[in-house]
Amino acid sequence: MTGSIAEVADLLARHLDGTPPAGITAESRLEDDLGLNSAQVVDLLSELEERFGCVVEDEDLDTLERVGDLAAIVDRAGVR
Repeated sequence: MTGSIAEVADLLARHLDGTPPAGITAESRLEDDLGLNSAQVVDLLSELEERFGCVVEDEDLDTLERVGDLAAIVDRAGVR
């Protein structure tokens, strides 16, 4: 796991009980695989924006399903 996916996985692991970052991949689905509910996703997005200085646009909300989608937002912002 490299780059922003690893960083997002680390952030997610802190939100999840007992899931190590290595168990989170770009293809991991936020709700179905990781068990996040909508409130947890909103909290995660807020932390993502704060930590990486990126902005989650309204149009992004319709396509956020996987960890790779979150990493793409970080990559798009050019934050590293």
